[in-house]
Amino acid sequence: MLNIKNLSVSYGRKVALTVPKLSINKGEIIGVMGKSGSGKSTLVNSCLGLIPFKGQVRIDTNDVGILMQEQHYVDTMTNQKMIEGMLNTRIKRDKKLAELIDFFDFSSQLSLHFKNLSGGQKQRMSLIMVLYQEPELLFLDEMTTGLDFESRQALISQLKIYFKQHQTTVLMVTHYAQEIEALADKLLVIHDGQVKAFDEPQNLFKQYIGYSAFIVDNRTEKSIKVQQPEDEYKVARRLIDNGDDFRRTQSDIELVYTEVMKGQRS
Repeated sequence: MLNIKNLSVSYGRKVALTVPKLSINKGEIIGVMGKSGSGKSTLVNSCLGLIPFKGQVRIDTNDVGILMQEQHYVDTMTNQKMIEGMLNTRIKRDKKLAELIDFFDFSSQLSLHFKNLSGGQKQRMSLIMVLYQEPELLFLDEMTTGLDFESRQALISQLKIYFKQHQTTVLMVTHYAQEIEALADKLLVIHDGQVKAFDEPQNLFKQYIGYSAFIVDNRTEKSIKVQQPEDEYKVARRLIDNGDDFRRTQSDIELVYTEVMKGQRS
């Protein structure tokens, strides 16, 4: 669905991003993590042809959608009129649109103006208009930044159902590890304009951490790596005897990301 080869983006003399090779298959959801300025949004903009680049970017579909962190619409008309006008249709005569509005629980917001919506409601409205066009490939760039925890969780839960039903291919930039755990098939870590890791989370966990890990006091920097199953009992017994609060994991994305950024491998 998306294939990148020898991608290079420069701003003046500074090389902002290099991607030797990256392939995303149809129906895959890729979660992209990295620090601010690492090259995540540059990757999205390159794929969309919004900035100059060297190399090859091949997208095997013309049905591409994008949703950024912030959306801006006029406030002089209701949300219903805006949706209908931009999509050139009428909700009462369009089953697909009506189903999307119902799916994202947006019916009660149709009579309001965009400025009166919460952050989560604004993103739902944008998603309705993007998904109405049934994109085969969807780019999400920091879509949930600024939303409160409950709004973010509700939106991600809805998207998980939608993506599974429609087999949408997604490249999702986020700094929330929980979103990648909930949605993504693979994790892509970018740092200083370079791809540091790209694989299924469970494979990266084995590569950078080992068999399992015990996270103490819910702090990844206090995690204890376990390389063999038979070593787990000793570690757990010691933590219990010390009265430590801990949890065991074999898939924690935040821990994987932390270890990738350290450059450590088990």
